Amino acid sequence: MSTLESVREGYRTFDDQRYAPFVKGVALFALLAALPYIIEIDVAGMELAATLSLKVLILTVIYAYTAQSWNIMSGYTGQFSFGHAAFFGVGAYATQLLLTDVGLNPWIGMLIGGLLAGLYGLVIGALTFRFNLKGHYFALATLAFAELLRFVVTNMSELNGANGYFKPFPRDYGAEYGLAAFQFQTDLPYYYIILGFLLVVTVVSWAIKNSWVGLYFFAIREDERAAASVGVPSFRYKLVGVAVSAFFTALGGAYWSMYFNTIRPDTVFALFKNVEILLPAVVGGPGTLIGPIVGSFIVTPVSEVARTTFTDINGLDRIIYGAFLVAIVIYSPRGVVSWPSRARALWSRLKGDEEVSE
Repeated sequence: MSTLESVREGYRTFDDQRYAPFVKGVALFALLAALPYIIEIDVAGMELAATLSLKVLILTVIYAYTAQSWNIMSGYTGQFSFGHAAFFGVGAYATQLLLTDVGLNPWIGMLIGGLLAGLYGLVIGALTFRFNLKGHYFALATLAFAELLRFVVTNMSELNGANGYFKPFPRDYGAEYGLAAFQFQTDLPYYYIILGFLLVVTVVSWAIKNSWVGLYFFAIREDERAAASVGVPSFRYKLVGVAVSAFFTALGGAYWSMYFNTIRPDTVFALFKNVEILLPAVVGGPGTLIGPIVGSFIVTPVSEVARTTFTDINGLDRIIYGAFLVAIVIYSPRGVVSWPSRARALWSRLKGDEEVSE
């Protein structure tokens, strides 16, 4: 047996163990925790931070988090949402409204925003699922609800209209820079907070996926009519998926409002924000646990590299970035996480052909 085959056999043995997912998860998040320091390492006179800065890392983890939240609903239950910017914006606006106008601690405001987004998700789900909207019709309905909310917020003077909110200083609500105020003077603490958010939503996703709730979710995704015929209350569990997904997405919006200095309807409720939320999961592998994280670490850095590299022709970076994404979606519809299994299948097929030829 060759060394490569021995390694593969050893990995298969490890992968069959019950503790394998836990070990993989610990290794993944340990690597993510070390990334801010890894990018500062000088290799042959080059630093990875020159391309992948800490700000880009924070954006990458933000979109990994929101994609993981989107995946709970759309990846697990198969209800493809194109309107998660509504939940993202509700979390951002609720946090800043309660912080600026009431002086409520942003951590409490974040939870309230999550609950409001969950309720809004239940309203959307009740209306769309009651009329049995599916596929493109459901996606368009969620987009319509998101755009409706953006229009309402833009025209409400009580929410500062199109100007949005400016993040107050900690002293304005009786706090000092630090964890309690959810404000820091450097970017590194913000990175570890959003990494903690990602850890929490990933654990929740894993727990759902490996429970009877996840079993119902996947049954609904594969064949809702067949699931209903064996007693799965599809309407109820689709609502659960929407509410949980909306809640966690809103927490991402709250984080966004505390990391950046301003929020406006055309940023947190933007049409393209829906794409930014769902794209990492679609590229990485919808319905998988690791797909949204892997997808975000492909989508966001590639976008940044294209933006900083192709500056000679206006819009060329968007064209190259778009072509890259289209190629992935067309040639790998199950996402990037399917590449290792496809590579193993190809290797086995080539190896089989060699044995036949001998």
